[in-house]
Amino acid sequence: MRIKYCLTLFLLGTVSLFAQQNTSSPKLYLNITVDQLRTDFLYEFSGLYGEGGFKRLLSGGRVYANAYYAFENIDRASAAATLSTGTVPYVNGIVGENWLNRTTLRIVNSVEDHKHQGLYTRVPMSPSKLKAITVTDEMKRATRGNAIVCSIAPDADAAVLMGGHAANEVLWKNDKTGYWCSSSYYGEFPSWAAAKNKVVFGRSAKWTPLYPTEQYNNFGETAPEPFGYSFCGKGDIVKFKTSACMNDEVNEMAIAYLESSLAGKDDIPDCLSLTYYAGNYEGRSMEERPIEVQDMYVRLDRNIARLLDFVDKHIGLQNVVVSVASTGYVMESSEDGTKYRLPSGTIYMDRIQGLLNVYLSARYGKADYVEGVYGPQIYFDRRLLETKKIDMLDAVSHTVEFLKSVEGVEDVFTIYRLGGMLSPEMQYVKNGYNSGSSGDVWLRLMPGWKIANDVASEANMRYRTPVMFPIIIYGNGVAPKVVEEMTPANVLAAEIARILHIRRPNDNSLRVY
Repeated sequence: MRIKYCLTLFLLGTVSLFAQQNTSSPKLYLNITVDQLRTDFLYEFSGLYGEGGFKRLLSGGRVYANAYYAFENIDRASAAATLSTGTVPYVNGIVGENWLNRTTLRIVNSVEDHKHQGLYTRVPMSPSKLKAITVTDEMKRATRGNAIVCSIAPDADAAVLMGGHAANEVLWKNDKTGYWCSSSYYGEFPSWAAAKNKVVFGRSAKWTPLYPTEQYNNFGETAPEPFGYSFCGKGDIVKFKTSACMNDEVNEMAIAYLESSLAGKDDIPDCLSLTYYAGNYEGRSMEERPIEVQDMYVRLDRNIARLLDFVDKHIGLQNVVVSVASTGYVMESSEDGTKYRLPSGTIYMDRIQGLLNVYLSARYGKADYVEGVYGPQIYFDRRLLETKKIDMLDAVSHTVEFLKSVEGVEDVFTIYRLGGMLSPEMQYVKNGYNSGSSGDVWLRLMPGWKIANDVASEANMRYRTPVMFPIIIYGNGVAPKVVEEMTPANVLAAEIARILHIRRPNDNSLRVY
């Protein structure tokens, strides 16, 4: 009886302590991801900012100035999955925006899911391919489903992966119609978003410099020419998404959501995830678009300031924790390096596939041993190898031998090199690999070289360069501090979980895997 009484007191004390902790928990987690935000540009353009946006966050928050992703071939989807789960692609399953399906030999999207119906879109989405739990999933679990989670982004992969498995509302912009859309996975389309669609459809937008162009002198331009872009019609939506106008619309959606939602209105923590864009217009190089990127940062600074002011007025920033992070890469057009006599070139993967099949046929008999390629990945026909009783390791070894002789190839990685004790460099490679979606062999190119999957795609090629980016955590109980050390991106999930008094997502830790 005494033991039972003591246990009851202990449990009551635990509940009381948890309640005391929760009284200081944020009412709202405002999770901001900025596609292609760079630390160097963030500081370089600071003379153009106001006081209420980036400067407020940088001066009042904990700033990890040199964050990075601990894996290769970063893109928007793999970065979003890492930020939301605190894990790398090896664990969370999202190796990129797209990959090759071994069974069908078709390219699949990281969030496309035809088990559901699209809402204002013909392409339904879900987080079914995301194999790890997110911070927002843990928020749902900790609050018995009462936390409200909404994710808004220009593109489906960012919206879905930042929203997690248990989100209430997830919205992205349809590339064909311009409507904000969603999936039946999340239930009915929200009425507030449907109302915004009535305004968005058919609306034209124009992007011109906010300031006189002579103020945009961070790249040493002499009397730079002003720019002006107009977006009106379905054909302009993809371009629109790479302009400052897209960020304006994300902001409008965020404010409309907060006005109509109960998020942040009680003591149960909720989450609003937003994705903005800070890359180059149309993915062009800095040489081609030196003014646009500066204006992009300036206008984004204003958007964040407006959003923070709105949140402060309606919820109180003392009741909110804000995070800002980046996708950690820069995507630019594939310029011809020979223009400046730089080492450069293009590797065409369809040609590599054909030559490899000829090479392996000479050894094992005529057949198509490589059944598919995508990006730098090479996929063997494993069933064929098994039928012909060809040892997989032997086929891979000869493939590596062939590929290392190809101009522009720096290194070749295989599934066999990822076993056992790994060097830090090889662990970095393994982090970006996933057995369900990665190839059997993949290439690392020499600096300046590019990959095209066919000759016709060369004009549309883009390459992604990893960059240092900031992680900023601001608000409820966060003391200002600048951390200059190199910091892996998975620190964000761990820190937010601590601030929210919830468990970290499964397999999240502060180690760099």
